[in-house]
Amino acid sequence: MPENFHIDMPEAVRNIIHTIEEHGFKAYAVGGCIRDSILGRNPDDWDITTSAVPSQIKTFFKRTVDTGIAHGTVTIMIDKTGYEVTTYRIDGEYEDGRHPKSVEFSDRLVDDLCRRDFTINAMAYNDTDGFVDEFNGLDDLDAKIIRCVGEPELRFTEDALRMMRAIRFSAQLGFTIDEATWNAIKKLAPSISKISMERVHVELGKTLMSAHPDYVAEYSEAGLFEPILPVADNALKSRYKRKILATLQHTPDNIYLRYAALFITSTPDEAAKTLRALKLDNKTVDTVSKLVELSKIDIEETEPAVRTALNKYGRDFLPLWHELMMAVIQASEDTTGISNPAKVKHLLTLKRLATDILARGDCFTIKALDISGNDLIEYGLQGHEIGETLKSLLDIVIENPKLNDKATLIAMIEHIK
Repeated sequence: MPENFHIDMPEAVRNIIHTIEEHGFKAYAVGGCIRDSILGRNPDDWDITTSAVPSQIKTFFKRTVDTGIAHGTVTIMIDKTGYEVTTYRIDGEYEDGRHPKSVEFSDRLVDDLCRRDFTINAMAYNDTDGFVDEFNGLDDLDAKIIRCVGEPELRFTEDALRMMRAIRFSAQLGFTIDEATWNAIKKLAPSISKISMERVHVELGKTLMSAHPDYVAEYSEAGLFEPILPVADNALKSRYKRKILATLQHTPDNIYLRYAALFITSTPDEAAKTLRALKLDNKTVDTVSKLVELSKIDIEETEPAVRTALNKYGRDFLPLWHELMMAVIQASEDTTGISNPAKVKHLLTLKRLATDILARGDCFTIKALDISGNDLIEYGLQGHEIGETLKSLLDIVIENPKLNDKATLIAMIEHIK
């Protein structure tokens, strides 16, 4: 690293570090913000590590929040932004594969850096001392390698989620995983079951939304999916693996589409069950499972067929479905070397029909009918007759939207009772 190496920290971060230094302690920006700065990326947040203990830090600043006081973390509020400041620490024994049983504060930066997960996340910087790289993280950045700090098995025994993080970082950065690190992941993969599914889906989601969503295959190859996500594991070990990975590569970076691509060869029920196991929200579960279902259905090139699909899946689904199916076609061309212009033309025709239908405001839902349940009550219908009649009228209007007129619909009631 050049002697004049400089990281352009935000003014608030620089001021926090300088304030701590003015009180006779050391402080550094540390971790992912240093990694991203070196890579020319904009850090999502800036973490600060210091030799000062929380009780001291709180006296240096006007506004602080005890966000993790037991583990040495205080959040300093500058305007409306919070900056986490954590005391150098040595973690005690890990009993649950995730959290240390105890934390011991230290006055040595190296003690704090050596407990971190990967070398590229164990670098620190301040304007006074410059760049600190005790574990050759810069060399690994240059070589595009994900490597554990110290002994990989120890790092993964401390926190099993780090195994998924290794793959997630490799996907986000396009890096390869160091052999010793990879072997430790494969050996300790069953311990991923100790991790909550909420934390699992954070790492999986970030992998799927990265520039290399196809790296998701590494979770299966390492044995991480088998104990917690068997549907995804089976799909990525099946003969359709190449199709799934190619589809992921061609899918736009939309989380619904990326999950749908992952489950493109699974059933809608399998997709929904897996997403619920991951504790994902109902909208994501519903959207992805419907996309998987729709991916297996051929819509005819007629306006009634498109209106029927809009009714069943909603106006937001056909654009998503179009993107997904275009990715499937491109993936098939990648894996077979055979193009399919007829399928592309079919999709474009359906997209045009849907655009025209929506632009005209055609009726394809009961809500959009020019007649309501109250109208049918006045007509003399009651109970289940009302819902059945509305559905029958909608079927007629889907075939011919011009009939969506109150007087016309009332006149047709006698003929459909």
